[in-house]
Amino acid sequence: MTTLQLDAAIHRELSYIVGDETMMEQALRALRRIRRDRKKEQQRQADSDEEIEARLRRAFSELKDLKAGTLQARPLEELLHEL
Repeated sequence: MTTLQLDAAIHRELSYIVGDETMMEQALRALRRIRRDRKKEQQRQADSDEEIEARLRRAFSELKDLKAGTLQARPLEELLHEL
């Protein structure tokens, strides 16, 4: 469905319950809950993107330090032994 079709469908459904205050309040609470949940999900995604970016920055910084000789890497055998 397109956005316009969805908008029309929502308004049509609301028109069926417009005379029932209890149902209108329930619909309003449901819409607000959906909006709040969506906002939380977007925030989690933004946090996740920031976390990924920070990890990449640290990894590139460590790589730069390894190349410059200011950081020592652990031998592969030692890393494999941990597994």
